[in-house]
Amino acid sequence: MNAPIQPPARSSKLSEDIFAPALEQKARALFDAVAVVRSYMHTSYAERSLYAVYHEAKLLEDYLDSHGAADNKRFHLIREEVSGLKWISQALSCLSLLKSGPIPYPAASADWSQGGLDNHVEASTASLHEYLEKLFTQLCSSWVGADLSLITPKEVEVAIHPPMPILPPDLVSDDDRDANEDSKAIAPRYLSRFIRLFNNWDVATTQRLVPGSDTDLFMKTYCTEATARSFQSKVHNLQSDYDSHLRNTSLELASPQLRKVRGSVSECLHLLEAVTALTHLYERHHHRTRISTAVPWDALVALIANHLILPAYKSLESCIPLAQQLLNELTISDSVVVELIDGVEMHARPLSMIANMVKHHGLDIEIECAGQRANAASFMAMLVLIGSHPEVTTYTFHGDSVAIADIKQLFALGLGDTDLDAVTKAFPFLK
Repeated sequence: MNAPIQPPARSSKLSEDIFAPALEQKARALFDAVAVVRSYMHTSYAERSLYAVYHEAKLLEDYLDSHGAADNKRFHLIREEVSGLKWISQALSCLSLLKSGPIPYPAASADWSQGGLDNHVEASTASLHEYLEKLFTQLCSSWVGADLSLITPKEVEVAIHPPMPILPPDLVSDDDRDANEDSKAIAPRYLSRFIRLFNNWDVATTQRLVPGSDTDLFMKTYCTEATARSFQSKVHNLQSDYDSHLRNTSLELASPQLRKVRGSVSECLHLLEAVTALTHLYERHHHRTRISTAVPWDALVALIANHLILPAYKSLESCIPLAQQLLNELTISDSVVVELIDGVEMHARPLSMIANMVKHHGLDIEIECAGQRANAASFMAMLVLIGSHPEVTTYTFHGDSVAIADIKQLFALGLGDTDLDAVTKAFPFLK
């Protein structure tokens, strides 16, 4: 009888002397990519070269991690420095799109984009290129210190990452996404979301850090990686939704100024992508002394606050007047006074019906009660307002006329408190 086959061990010891030549081979692509950036960092195709550094550093970091280099005395410094190169090159790649990338959308404010924004991008990229250079020099030192053969990059040629030729944009769109009535609300909803995003931005995060500021407190309070990724995601969603629902449609053709809103979103997104990359670098590495010799953490945090977060906010702010103007042009504001019908009280179900109705329309609607106003999309805000005036049975709603008309009908149907079926039949989205 054959003995049962034993499963292979989950891990085994790896000789450093066997790993070293394999690492040298794996690292060649990263050294080549860094050589391109060091030689041609000011070309019009810097983004592709910088992204190549990020990509190769990520692959090498994964390789080092899969073999436990982070916990190995001989190779751990290399792993840490490769990680630093990865995040700084990613931030630079994002910022390079603002310097020399394609410009498919016009800026909301040429004065801001060509003046203030350019100055911030120049300042941040200059510092980050300096950190990248110091980190690579440090990596080379650690490389030799680990008894590895220093890699000589291939001869660098401009042809490695040349500008890509572009086909003529001569396609006539036959897009029919805007063929239904509901599509008329797409642009107003988008503009409302844009304005809400700006209004929800905590202005305390835009404070300018001066020498001597508590940079660690700033990062813990306003710019954790989770916060950075969350806000970047919201801006990314705005950009994606524009491209999915407004780009190359008759809605955009009818309101070409919408493209400027998209332009400001793009500016903001590239800056926030850089914020996220550098925030990750800070959270993971600022307590380690090795990278600190190449990346001065206080200066990096000041860069994040003064040259990335602040201009990201300003890019949206520069477009707010235009967004508000477009919203006013695309919507008709109205007010309506409504009264509770007999037997109906403003408790949880009616309030949730109102909030869900407003969220469905995606436009800003306010409820007024006893001279005070609240956001009608917020269940809790309405609960606090109405709970403070339980004797009131008459309310005024302010906002888009279409949403206001639906709210008026919702009240006439008893807010789902007397005949829920009638409400869901009239408004299926409230089921």
